Amino acid sequence: MLDQLLDEFHTAAAVCLNGVSTETVERAASLLVNCEKCFVCGVGQTGTVARILSMKLNHVGLRAHTVYDEINPPFSPRDVLMCVSQSGQTDTILALAGKAKRIGGSLLAVTSHRASALGDLADQTIVVPPVSTAVHFSALAALGDRGERNLEGAVFGLNIYVLFYALVLTIARLRGESPQSIDARHTNME
Repeated sequence: MLDQLLDEFHTAAAVCLNGVSTETVERAASLLVNCEKCFVCGVGQTGTVARILSMKLNHVGLRAHTVYDEINPPFSPRDVLMCVSQSGQTDTILALAGKAKRIGGSLLAVTSHRASALGDLADQTIVVPPVSTAVHFSALAALGDRGERNLEGAVFGLNIYVLFYALVLTIARLRGESPQSIDARHTNME
């Protein structure tokens, strides 16, 4: 089962993420490198992956926060809100995106649907293509078929996890970070 699952996730990530250009990742990294603070938000599994991204952005020297943390500073016009929503229609995410735009900040969207409410609001969008019909998900079939949100969410979650590492590595390169400088920002209270 594990070998089959790994093959399905690998194939899905390769097929979907081949649709994301290096230039798109570079533009998103540049937006984040040049902001004062970055706030990241997502809901459910996507929110969990977004929290990991926020941590990794701090490791590469950005001032990054996860929306809903009680100790966040205020959002300002010099900041970026990075909203992650597979559908681009999640009400909570759209409310936060609208608020960020009213404050005057920038909005970076990560979604599977450019033609969505979130995509329409965004200054920049990274489109992570939805579950591919080129991949047969027999190991993940217990979660449902392509029409089921559980399967779509599992594949989107893995794909954005991989994408976020590409984004973090691009930011590290743009900032001239080294393994030592990144490690120096890692928690030591574990």
